[in-house]
Amino acid sequence: MILQVKDITKRFGGLQALTEVTFALSEGEILGLIGPNGAGKTTLFNVINGVYTPEAGRVIFRGEDITGPASGV
Repeated sequence: MILQVKDITKRFGGLQALTEVTFALSEGEILGLIGPNGAGKTTLFNVINGVYTPEAGRVIFRGEDITGPASGV
């Protein structure tokens, strides 16, 4: 797997934006993410790229845990 998103949960105060989101991508695989406004798509991308730190869960890229703030931000 090139990317694994495991049980990601993210809250903003009393708003639960993501609840235990899990998926995995193999190298060369393409995944689409769709949903209505406010569904958590951008929040999920921001957790994956390190803008937000999740309350629970892990982001694994090429076998390395990259969960949390992006370095150099």
